[in-house]
Amino acid sequence: MAQDDSPRSDKASASSEEAKGPGRAPMSSEYWLDIASAILLSVAALASSWAGYQSKRWSGVQSSSYNASATLWVQSFRAATFAYLYRSVDLELFIEWLNAYEDGDKKRAIFFEQRFRPEFRPAFEAWLASRPWENAAAPSSPFVLPEYRPELSDRAIELEQDAEAASDRARAANEQGDEYVLTTVVFSAALFFTGIAAHFSKFRVRVALLSIAGLMVLVGLLQLATYPVK
Repeated sequence: MAQDDSPRSDKASASSEEAKGPGRAPMSSEYWLDIASAILLSVAALASSWAGYQSKRWSGVQSSSYNASATLWVQSFRAATFAYLYRSVDLELFIEWLNAYEDGDKKRAIFFEQRFRPEFRPAFEAWLASRPWENAAAPSSPFVLPEYRPELSDRAIELEQDAEAASDRARAANEQGDEYVLTTVVFSAALFFTGIAAHFSKFRVRVALLSIAGLMVLVGLLQLATYPVK
């Protein structure tokens, strides 16, 4: 009878083990490390892709800003050149008028005065109003008066300022793109440490490597949170 009971007890024990099922065993620490590795890999990969995308976007801003700056510099030089030429014309006409006036040739003086440019005439009239022949404190010429404001000279200064502003935007975009590239390197390092952690069998080594990777991912995410988005 004892021999008959032994097989039955073994079968009952096997049946109870099968009833528990293989999936009901408690989850090990290795399992949670695998979950942590998968999360770190996913976050680092997505964040790295986003940082790379933003770096490309800021590179585009840099290129367009440098192109705009170059165009504005050309326009500024052109405006300054024409302003210099117009100033030379004003100076030549004024000298001819002054020579004719001092010679007493009113007809020739009127001839040159009628050919003054509109931008020069307000300064010329203000200079005459100061009575330069009687007043020793009068301005030396119309060109030193605030009324003489050639439009192209002002335009050249505005274009120069716009060109410098575009250059500043390009430099800022370049620096921002470099920061995104640096963040991409941080996420790549996190991917590296997460990847090699799976090749170590010792639990403590895996935990240490995953901790380093997690810290890098956290630092990278904090950096991304402070960066402007384009």
